[in-house]
Amino acid sequence: MHSKVPHKVALPGDSTTFHNYEECAALDEKAEYLPDIVHIPFEDAVAEDVLQGWEDEWIASSEFDVKRWGKLEEPKIDFVYTWVNGSDEAFRETMYPYELNSTLNDAEGRWLKTHRTNRYRDWDELRYSIRSIEKHAGPFMNKVQILVNSVRDERTVWKQTPTWLDRERMDGNTFQVLSQEDFFQADKQSCLPTFNSLTIENQIFNTKSDIDRIFALSDDMVLGRPHAASDIYSPLFGPAMGFKSNSYSTITPPTDVDAKRFGEKPYLIYTSWLLNRRFGERKRKGQAHFGHSISRRVTREAMASFPRPELRSACQRFRGESGFQLYSWYVAFQYTIERHREAMLWSYVMLRSDTNNDENLSWQERQIVMAELEEGMMREGKDSFRARNYYHVAQELGKAGLEPPKVNTDILWTSLDGPAAIRDIECLEFNVDECLAPGFSVSSSDGQHKNPVFSTATVFDRVSRQEPKCGDCLIKLLLNRVRKGLSPVLPHKDTQVAKRHTVTKALMRYQYTITNPDALFVMVTDAEQVENVLLNDYVRGSRQVP
Repeated sequence: MHSKVPHKVALPGDSTTFHNYEECAALDEKAEYLPDIVHIPFEDAVAEDVLQGWEDEWIASSEFDVKRWGKLEEPKIDFVYTWVNGSDEAFRETMYPYELNSTLNDAEGRWLKTHRTNRYRDWDELRYSIRSIEKHAGPFMNKVQILVNSVRDERTVWKQTPTWLDRERMDGNTFQVLSQEDFFQADKQSCLPTFNSLTIENQIFNTKSDIDRIFALSDDMVLGRPHAASDIYSPLFGPAMGFKSNSYSTITPPTDVDAKRFGEKPYLIYTSWLLNRRFGERKRKGQAHFGHSISRRVTREAMASFPRPELRSACQRFRGESGFQLYSWYVAFQYTIERHREAMLWSYVMLRSDTNNDENLSWQERQIVMAELEEGMMREGKDSFRARNYYHVAQELGKAGLEPPKVNTDILWTSLDGPAAIRDIECLEFNVDECLAPGFSVSSSDGQHKNPVFSTATVFDRVSRQEPKCGDCLIKLLLNRVRKGLSPVLPHKDTQVAKRHTVTKALMRYQYTITNPDALFVMVTDAEQVENVLLNDYVRGSRQVP
């Protein structure tokens, strides 16, 4: 990449100014009238999703018939970076008035002196990261999108652009430099510019592309060896997600003490509180510190599910102004996992089990549920019965004509194995009267009249949100009925065709794989540390650098 691009790439139009403070304040005020949480119906979520035909058999039985459907195409993936050059004088001058006006600006000026050093340093890493993408992910790279700030001088507003980027590459097909004005939703633009990476990441799903899949990176992330697309995403198993060991479960509103915690913790704590209220209380792990494989469609849905936090996030010009903020990667990953689980429960309780479509589980319908659970209970504790799809990802991809993972080969779980929460759960004490509804097991509970406790909506809310372990065990016991696949929770193939089609679309939309990512996160401090941590351990120790 040569230094062919002029330093200034003007924005479209004749803009010479940014929005005024009053417009941003009005947007922030609007957020106060929105709910924290909304539930998006599955029918609405999948309305525009299209199936190719093979998905029903794949979801139901974990089988792909290559003779019937042919080999699948390798997916294309967009690599999307957030980047800023904090040493650029125009950037510093553009940011300065907003710094002065920020609620973080203290009388002593401590924040002004420190936050630029911590947040906006450019070590010229982006060029090397992009080179690693071209070298190690070139065959499935769709395009590279670099998300930048706009800066201004006396005459115009223009995009910050790496001076080394070859202008001929910026044709929009393989390389794009996008200012915030290029991709922020129209109703969020009154709070631009923003200097907050969390705010930018909250809008990353809105970058325009002809494909859905994103691998989002920071400029300090580098691929160290050849990747397959399936290291990031595959059409059979979904995105590859990596997690840290630490978990969060916030059951009360976060406090000022939480807001002052180090690093990403305030945002994990806050987003955990929202996820607990939406999906039920459980510990949820934070995402690993590397690139994040996400769906534009699912991330858009996830953000839309939290209207007030999402809009307030758009109004945070600097990280920490409100204390808390919706954490994009955490909410995108955990929302995907929870919606897949929720889709299985919705399918079984609201659709499959309600055979007469009266939105109530009659005694006859409850008897069928109990018989199916009893069959699954007979195999509970026999870990060898259910096939473990996560052990066979490479083989299944190969059968479908897809390249297996080359780097992220330590697969811990797939959504075809069920919800991630059932991996280590024990369900021998499952009780329908405690978990599904009081009196579920006896006919006298609704012998004379319909009983509202057997409403499908009531039972669904109970197992999906109020009592998460009950929902986990319900799914686990049902899946114990078959060796592999999710058929026991699906609507009946012959008599509930349209419902099954909707559920299949939902389970494909929210599919995922959990991996132990082959990545190394090191904060470089000095030459001696580099020699001992990187060179000695990896290069001289004959280990491959991740």
